[in-house]
Amino acid sequence: MPDGSSASLAGSVAANTAIPLGLAPSLAMDMTYVAMADSLGLAMQNAVANQQRAQVITEAALAQVLTLIITKGTAKS
Repeated sequence: MPDGSSASLAGSVAANTAIPLGLAPSLAMDMTYVAMADSLGLAMQNAVANQQRAQVITEAALAQVLTLIITKGTAKS
């Protein structure tokens, strides 16, 4: 009887290790895709933040130019 139970135990151990080993490539690709999605999300967030900063700078420059135009007045003809 010990031979039958040890063979059964060896078979179950082999089956239990084969499943995770078979899933390893797909899990590795899943982790790669998650990391790539996170990186793309951060890149998009940085792009939006840079556009917002550029808009603020543009508005400040426009306000400065309009202030200079108003203080200079109109050209005398």
